Amino acid sequence: MNKKTVALLALGLSGTLAHAQGSVTLYGVVDVGYIKETGRDIRMGDNDNNRLGFRGVEDLGNGWKAIFNLEKRFDLNDGTAGNSNTASYKGTKNAKQKDWDGPTFVGLASENWGKVQLGRVNELSTETIRKFDPFNQIGIGSQFYSVQRNARIDNTVRYNSPDWSGFSFGGSYSLGGNTKGENAIAPASSGADNDGYGINLSYNNGPFSSTANWSRVADSNDSSVWNIGLGYKVLPTLRLSASYEDTNSKGWKGGNGAASGTTANPDGYSTALKARERNLLVGLGWHVGPGRLDGSVQYNRLKDTAFLTDTADSWKYSVGYTWFLSKRTSLYGFLAYTDYGDRETGNFYSGLKKDSVTGVQLGMTHKF
Repeated sequence: MNKKTVALLALGLSGTLAHAQGSVTLYGVVDVGYIKETGRDIRMGDNDNNRLGFRGVEDLGNGWKAIFNLEKRFDLNDGTAGNSNTASYKGTKNAKQKDWDGPTFVGLASENWGKVQLGRVNELSTETIRKFDPFNQIGIGSQFYSVQRNARIDNTVRYNSPDWSGFSFGGSYSLGGNTKGENAIAPASSGADNDGYGINLSYNNGPFSSTANWSRVADSNDSSVWNIGLGYKVLPTLRLSASYEDTNSKGWKGGNGAASGTTANPDGYSTALKARERNLLVGLGWHVGPGRLDGSVQYNRLKDTAFLTDTADSWKYSVGYTWFLSKRTSLYGFLAYTDYGDRETGNFYSGLKKDSVTGVQLGMTHKF
């Protein structure tokens, strides 16, 4: 093996390939563990979505850089493709998987002018509000997923401003599908062909952090979400947080509608239930010993669905500990109890026709 080949392999194993004025970085997460919930057999699953990605940057001069990102999701326990962009029960496979489920885009970035991404990007509202959930909206301790939750959105241009003494803002625009006229892709859903928009304003400086969002999902009959989040570090090791989210899902105009008690279709809301959801969460993250103790309490209100004549109020209590073996490797254990308003509400959010569910999750995460 010649010296050039040996050098190339060494660079590849280090995670970054550098060339001229650019670089490509290999990164990823591998996570798996055991999950047991009331009414389900024990199963293997993840707490942090398993992923393998490539990010690249090229210096264009004058403070500008070209950037790109490619990210594939998968389930470590069986090697199949994963899809993190849905609120549906992770124990069952979605009808359609994305080949590249993670952020997959190309763009430009400048310290003075901000960053523009084009392609499949992280949705602003989800990306920013999840930081105020101690469980980062993943695992059994997660915040309630509304029917409008989108971890990522397609056919989108997204802009993020520079940071000005802690203040920043962002915006996104997503193309709607072709549902108009004779060439409509989904004629039965005609009238729900709106484009998508997102606006974010955030502040993060010193012990205080906050965010506010409004978003409208593409092809959703003008369904919308708004949310706010507040966080404060009482101590260097202790952070308190709170968030509020209001979701107004109108579903498709003229669409088929979803069966009673089912979650949203993860592939565009063509069969989404109409629903009004409000969620209030308070939480804490406390670095104790070799790890971090997380906890949250949630109140959730659901109404205006096909199966509810009134409203359903639910409560969720979550606690967990993450033990950091190193900067990249950790063990975790979580416990969550959810008291749903009734059995139909339990089925709506969890796929289980139960008015209460207890879940336990144990596993291991490695990041590279």
